[in-house]
Amino acid sequence: MIQKPFLPVTIIIVILAILFAGCTAPTPVPETGSIQVTSSPSGAEVYLDNEFRGTTPVSISSVIAGDHYVEVRLTGYTPRSVPVTVTAGSTVTLPVQLNEAPAALPVTVTPTIKPAIPSGIPQVHVDGYWAYPEERGSTTTNPVRLLVHTEAFNVGSGGAREVTVSANFYLDGRMICWNTVYLGTLPAGGHTARDSMVTCSLPSTLESPDLTVRFENIAIKA
Repeated sequence: MIQKPFLPVTIIIVILAILFAGCTAPTPVPETGSIQVTSSPSGAEVYLDNEFRGTTPVSISSVIAGDHYVEVRLTGYTPRSVPVTVTAGSTVTLPVQLNEAPAALPVTVTPTIKPAIPSGIPQVHVDGYWAYPEERGSTTTNPVRLLVHTEAFNVGSGGAREVTVSANFYLDGRMICWNTVYLGTLPAGGHTARDSMVTCSLPSTLESPDLTVRFENIAIKA
């Protein structure tokens, strides 16, 4: 009797393992690039998408390809927020020039005895609030658009022109974004109001009461 050829069981198992292994797709690896950040002056803090990544000069590696925000902060200088697009396998060079922050004036003055204000001097008080714009809907994409309402009063005896103020957003005591608001001309006893928009990268778990806006670094040209 002639027996039919057969394959041992172990060989069949090996063949099946090879076939199944060829059908399994490897896990895709995210495409990344890098960002090289320098600043003048150097030694500034660098935040990538609201996450601290070192001080300038600094090289940030393994950044997922796509759109990001880089913010550079240094005490005594106005923060800079810059949008960056990273391409896979490439390095984005980002030189940032920082400007000295204007001399800050107090936003509110509540002394026990009102100080004497020299004649012809403007004295501007600024206040306001932030809100989501009406068209926000339920979107949670970053950066988020925020509406800033700013009120300014000149209680001094002189007119002010080219009044500006920095609307700084704070979360857990740390500033995460900012926007410069131009308030125009304020005569003595005058008042103005401005609605402006600012984009800000916010944590996905943010609750609205956690975010506050402070009006700081008022600059006045009399």
